[in-house]
Amino acid sequence: MRDPRVISHFLFAVLLLGTIPLHLGPLLLAGMFSFMVLHLAFTAFNLKLRKFYAKWLAVASFTAVTLGVFWLVAHVVRQTVATFPQIAVTATPKVIETAQKFGVQLPFDNVNELRGVAVEAVKENALAITKFSKLLTRQFFHVVVGIFLAILYFLTDHTREYKSNLFDSVRKEFNNRIDGFLSSCERVIGAQVIISGINTVLTAIFLLYFEIPYVGFLIPATFILGTFPIIGNILSNTLIVATALTISLKLAVAALAFLVVIHKLEYFLNSRIVGSAIDTPMWQTLLSILIGEAVMGVPGIILAPAVWHYIRKELRAVSALPEPAAPVNPGCGK
Repeated sequence: MRDPRVISHFLFAVLLLGTIPLHLGPLLLAGMFSFMVLHLAFTAFNLKLRKFYAKWLAVASFTAVTLGVFWLVAHVVRQTVATFPQIAVTATPKVIETAQKFGVQLPFDNVNELRGVAVEAVKENALAITKFSKLLTRQFFHVVVGIFLAILYFLTDHTREYKSNLFDSVRKEFNNRIDGFLSSCERVIGAQVIISGINTVLTAIFLLYFEIPYVGFLIPATFILGTFPIIGNILSNTLIVATALTISLKLAVAALAFLVVIHKLEYFLNSRIVGSAIDTPMWQTLLSILIGEAVMGVPGIILAPAVWHYIRKELRAVSALPEPAAPVNPGCGK
């Protein structure tokens, strides 16, 4: 097997699959996000500046964006710890009252029972929580490494000429695989971020208009959760409806109806904003998300649609290649 394209596909498949047993999902995801921001910033700055200055200005802008994202995530985590119990305690009586009204049996009868169940669950899973905290520290390290790898790859000069040997031929094809994968991630993940941003703005208008509490927690949480395809919308909707329920059942129903309309609008916006960038049926996207979560956890939920988009693109490219010419039999000539 000396076909550089085939070898590059094999090596790239090994690279991607190797992230699963090594638990490098956060590293891969951080690298994809980082390169996406760097490339977008460079594209904008390169219109008016020389390439050298555009690259370093893109890195400076990316650093500012990264610090802002870290602050936003830390803010949401702090708000979750402080606010989510308040929402749960306030909304639980409303949930119990509504369930009794419609004859629905719940696994708890009051707030104290719910709190007791939660405390017992924490005690029983204390060891798992300790292990998770260690895993979270390791994943944070992987995120930092992924960011630095993205910056290094972005600053690397890829215009060097390739020599006519097998190694350089494979290297050229392998770089094409990387570029194609980064392009898929930029299209799919970038589209999800755009849609999440629009959804967050519309949701923020609704929350502020009806004076729903905890907007300082709900608005950032809506944006962050919105970057998770499909599942993120379910989680953010649950938080918003539960918070609206702390005021009244009518407002909770109104919030649910509003969110349903917004997400119907998202499908329209997705087709208009992204166009043919994400040409993947919904069932394939959902299936890829389920597989991604099973093999890689939370990072797999975000990466799976991009990986599947890349695989589809490569398969289409292979099917579009011309058939090899039939060998000429010298004995048939005149």
